[in-house]
Amino acid sequence: MKMQFEHISVLAAEVVDFAPQTTQTILDCTLGGGGHSKRLLEKFPEANLYGIDRDAKALNAAADCLKNYKEQIHLEQASFSELPECFENWGEPRFDYILADIGLSSEQLARPERGFSFMHDGPLDMRMDPDRQNLTAAALVNNSSEHELLKILRDLGEERFARKIVSSILIEREKKPFETTKELADMVGNVIPRRFQKPGFNPATLTFQALRIAVNDELNELGILLKETLSRLKPDGRLAIISFHSLEDRMVKHQFRKWENPCVCPTDLPYCICGEKSLGKVITRRPVNATAQETAENPRSRSAHLRVFSSSKNAA
Repeated sequence: MKMQFEHISVLAAEVVDFAPQTTQTILDCTLGGGGHSKRLLEKFPEANLYGIDRDAKALNAAADCLKNYKEQIHLEQASFSELPECFENWGEPRFDYILADIGLSSEQLARPERGFSFMHDGPLDMRMDPDRQNLTAAALVNNSSEHELLKILRDLGEERFARKIVSSILIEREKKPFETTKELADMVGNVIPRRFQKPGFNPATLTFQALRIAVNDELNELGILLKETLSRLKPDGRLAIISFHSLEDRMVKHQFRKWENPCVCPTDLPYCICGEKSLGKVITRRPVNATAQETAENPRSRSAHLRVFSSSKNAA
């Protein structure tokens, strides 16, 4: 089994380009293997970098990747919801640039024992932090009620065949509990009518997405990230978020727009009376996507969307 941590950082050049030119403090909320952070420190070699990741293996890999900068990096194993504790431990720093690359790493997908991928047979796990999380995808599939499973697949996977898939899960788990990714992926592939299966798109994709988001509470974690990071930016500091599916991208887009224009006055009023002040501006009116060259070299980057927000002094 391979021992090194392998992850290709998406939109790396774009992430570096959006950093303020006077960057001195950086927060990487999803270290992965340290790829984005290393690129940023290569451009800003005097900067202090703070970083977190839920995955202990990713954290260790990032520390090794950034070993030439060990005097100026501060890394902790943590989820977004633990950011307030991290800020306290670090002495309440303020940042010029905050980055989050939401979603799975290439490494997590490639390791069958992590249970994220329908391409490899492994335990039905999907925990980003297996040392500290108890709930697995197998537990969700085998123990959730029909209503709970329908809500997961519809709300988090936007799966049009949710009812058919859930009905089959309920039948099959009575015979034998689901234990592996292959068992679930094969079942979903058999349930979704062949004529509705898209070429090059595994029919289990949305089911696996939904279960992964539920296991790791990803949308709530993203909401906390958005809540905690804006006030940590310096004036003219920037928050850059890379998302990989529509639910996340929608949350980021709407929050950025709300920060830019928080006015809640009726549209028929001639001027604002609510007193809400803009907290900055959206730098990316449309999401930045990977180039054709990058998608050819790293197919995972095809679904990446980068959005960037710049804070004003009102955000502090």
